[in-house]
Amino acid sequence: MKKCYRLLGLILVLALTVAARPINDGNKLFAKGDYADALKKYMDARKDEPANPLLFYNIGTCQYKLGNFAEAKAELESAVRMPDSALASKAAYNLANTYFRLGEKASEPSERIAAWRESVGYLKKAIDLNSNFENAKRNVEIVQRKLKEELDKQKEEKKKDPEKNKDQKQPKLSEKAEQILARALQMAKEGKYNPAKALLENTIAEDSTAGQLSPYVQRIDDVIEIKAGRKPKSKVDASNTDNDLGVI
Repeated sequence: MKKCYRLLGLILVLALTVAARPINDGNKLFAKGDYADALKKYMDARKDEPANPLLFYNIGTCQYKLGNFAEAKAELESAVRMPDSALASKAAYNLANTYFRLGEKASEPSERIAAWRESVGYLKKAIDLNSNFENAKRNVEIVQRKLKEELDKQKEEKKKDPEKNKDQKQPKLSEKAEQILARALQMAKEGKYNPAKALLENTIAEDSTAGQLSPYVQRIDDVIEIKAGRKPKSKVDASNTDNDLGVI
């Protein structure tokens, strides 16, 4: 009887090994930078394991590396929904990077802003799933700075061409954004400038109606600079941030 169990166990191990082989082969090719052939291996593996969550993640990451961002987004969105929190966190991180690249490629400022808001949201999801995800913590600050810079740029352009934008109305602040603004202003009165600034920046990144809060952020930032004995900043420095964004 024991021999029978051992034989069954050996058969099971062999079966699992064979099933895992295309994924392992794909991983080796991916490590070499051969993303196209790695993708083929993962797609071969999917024929036998169509619901394998690891394949959603690996295929999505390969597509990202190949610059196929729409395809990467579809795969990684599936991986994010998987119950394995470790995998979901990594998928959220890569999905955030995908949205960031989609924003870079967008021709319309509104599309760029929307994509970068999604990027911030998924980076925060990655952190929620893994509180020690340092790359995600760093990148959320980077993308928020890029987003703020883009929003500021759009405001400056509207000031330069008021005729073009006179018929465009600012969206009404959401109830949540109004509450957060009131809270941030109260914090600023209490001298809690950095937390107030962070609160507003997070809201601008997440709420499509909150772009008009940018002047409040700038005012608080100016106060912080003055109190530190520095000249107030006129623009957010987001140089070289693209190089800081990577995949796992």
